Amino acid sequence: MNNILSILEFLNKTISTFNFNFLMKKFSFLSLIMTLFVINTFAQSPDTIFNKYYQSTGGLPLWKKVKTYTLKQSFVANAATDYDMEVKASITDKAMLKTKTIMKRSFIYGVGKTDAFLKIPTGSRDKAIVYDVKDLSAKEQNNMKREVEDFLVPFFNYTEKGYIASYVGLETLNTKKVHHVELKGKDIKYDIYFDSTSNLMASLKYKLATGEEITQEFTTYATSELGIKYPSVGTYFSSIDKKKVKLTSQIIFNPTFEATTFKR
Repeated sequence: MNNILSILEFLNKTISTFNFNFLMKKFSFLSLIMTLFVINTFAQSPDTIFNKYYQSTGGLPLWKKVKTYTLKQSFVANAATDYDMEVKASITDKAMLKTKTIMKRSFIYGVGKTDAFLKIPTGSRDKAIVYDVKDLSAKEQNNMKREVEDFLVPFFNYTEKGYIASYVGLETLNTKKVHHVELKGKDIKYDIYFDSTSNLMASLKYKLATGEEITQEFTTYATSELGIKYPSVGTYFSSIDKKKVKLTSQIIFNPTFEATTFKR
């Protein structure tokens, strides 16, 4: 009789253990399914996010019509270091003229098909400006040619530039849910944050080969005459200056430039 009771007790424990293990495995399987569902719901490919940005700012066909542009920016912190920048660029020719003006003195950087130069103002400000003209190094030339398209949006034609894009994840930035996309290229790395609701860029961070890290946050978008929306108001922070400044931008798409614009 005792042997029979022992056998029955053993069988009862075995069945209970089996049921517990079965339920745990079933629970784990369901948890895995739910996790995969959540990941699939929020994870998106970089191209999907980029395309949503284009759609929200005028449409990709409109962006592809852009051949030239002028960009005017002001960096203001109510300090002596405030400056303005004007960029004239030709995407077709990979050419750019970039003028930085600080304390009424303009430093001019230029790169074209056959020319690459820097004009440095010399002499006192109360006399006619004389420029000391220097050649840009090969590295400086390549950096400016990269900026020709990257000043608009760094992911514009990104595969043609040899960039690699990867989706990092859904994060929170200033209380907003944003999609974080990483974009890597030679001597440059971007971290781009897209508002998950509006699909617009909320922030752009990038690290240069020099080690300098730039962070831009965008609060307002404007619509150009061409119909493309672009970030017009925000902030700018450099790891070198360590000071956040107000950044305002104005873009004109497809202006006509003189043949001598990108020559020294």
